[in-house]
Amino acid sequence: MTIPANRVIVPPAERRFERFGDAAPVPPLTDIQTRSYDRFLQLYVPTDKRTPTGLEGVLQEIFPIDSYDKKISLEYVKYELGKPRYDPDECRQLRLTYGRPFRVWLRLKKADGTHVEEEVYLGDMPIMIGGGEFIINGAERVVVSQLHRSPGVDFVVEREADKILHSCRVIPERGSWIEINCTKKDTLGVRIDQSGKFSALTLLRAMDPQYSSTASLIREFHQTEVVKLGKDAAAARAKLVPDPENGVPGCVAVDDVIDPESGEVYLDAGKAFTANAVDKAIAAHIKEVEVLPFPKDTIIMNALVDDGTDSHEQALLKIYQRLRPGNPPQLEKARELFKEKFNDQNRYRLGRVGRFRINRKFEQNVPETEMTLRAVDFVNAIKYLLDLRSEKPGVVVDDIDHLGNRRLRTIDELAADELRKGFLKLRRTVQERMAIKDAEEMSPRTLINPKSVSAAIEYFFGRSELSQVVDQTNPLAQLTHERRLSALGPGGLNRKRAGFEVRDVHISHYGRI
Repeated sequence: MTIPANRVIVPPAERRFERFGDAAPVPPLTDIQTRSYDRFLQLYVPTDKRTPTGLEGVLQEIFPIDSYDKKISLEYVKYELGKPRYDPDECRQLRLTYGRPFRVWLRLKKADGTHVEEEVYLGDMPIMIGGGEFIINGAERVVVSQLHRSPGVDFVVEREADKILHSCRVIPERGSWIEINCTKKDTLGVRIDQSGKFSALTLLRAMDPQYSSTASLIREFHQTEVVKLGKDAAAARAKLVPDPENGVPGCVAVDDVIDPESGEVYLDAGKAFTANAVDKAIAAHIKEVEVLPFPKDTIIMNALVDDGTDSHEQALLKIYQRLRPGNPPQLEKARELFKEKFNDQNRYRLGRVGRFRINRKFEQNVPETEMTLRAVDFVNAIKYLLDLRSEKPGVVVDDIDHLGNRRLRTIDELAADELRKGFLKLRRTVQERMAIKDAEEMSPRTLINPKSVSAAIEYFFGRSELSQVVDQTNPLAQLTHERRLSALGPGGLNRKRAGFEVRDVHISHYGRI
């Protein structure tokens, strides 16, 4: 049975020197630290009622660990935090970490159907004392909360050589960034994690087979119409074929114009009609064609020209060649890479905040449990860029320094991220040992090397950029330090590369920070 930590020392006697007493009770000023660490540990919550967040969330994500041949499986049952071995004063004197032993119950299922259940010690989990301090190797330290850019989608505008260029970034909580840019040549380019630029429509084709054809892409972004060729051929020719002298812009074929008998393609989808193509279509007795009146903003048509693919499979291969240059293109490997990059929740995750912000921005109803990027999100991002270019009312660019586009990563999220790295190393060593060891001698204790997890705990609380020695000049300095926010740290800014805009005080900070 665990003993609750003594958070605040209550003096036996209390003397008041003020004349009238407090005007208002003092609120719990370090609540952000204490509550977030409680959420991380879920110390006093029964094991069957713990939510999949913090430490419990990391363990549920990593386990079960299967062997390479899928015959042996190591499953997670529960975890417990025991009694601390020393009290805080002893830890200060002996230069030790004040923490609870962190033990995990694991079940090993073998190929013959038998299973072994054991408890494994994975290191000491530090205890928070007071309002947010930890005793790490005898010194009192505090983990500062991090202020970073919210996951979601942000739209920005740049001016380059008298040309306004809009762009947007889809930022996940974990995984690859996607950046969509309107280029100087009036096309839509996309970058995945600083890779080479390619057409945004290639990525859309690869995301969903629904957008495999050029016709489906044109219908998605433009209003099309059907022109009858049989009734009045002269009027149809006058509408479809461009005539610059009379101010007729002409039309673009939405789908391939094909001879119904011979199967000959007179005009490819996305190409402008010519007099020759129209005459051939009329001669072949094609009754009607679906067309797009030449659009004012040609960015989608230019992106289609840049695309160079005409199916879902070709798009996957093109992206595979961009992300893995030098590897021979194979469709199965391309599918696997794309699935890992964008459809695997362990590798790509928008998070609850990211999904909420995308849904709010585009007024869509994708379920909030959907953590990966959907084709509808990407389509809406391109449509929003088109609305920005056409200066549609109500469509605005985002200010990335505004507090509405930033959020706090408290200790529960920061510690879970660092521990996840340790558990991923542990997973690799377990799988290697499963392949080498004899099945009869295997048990959870022989498979698990606790060093990778205990080293991750030690690094996060003792040496990470956001773990700082508490400023104990006076109680007010200590309180200020525990409530401090930092934009530095993993996933945040770099002190050397931070620009003026980030360092500056933004109008949204007043009265809030």
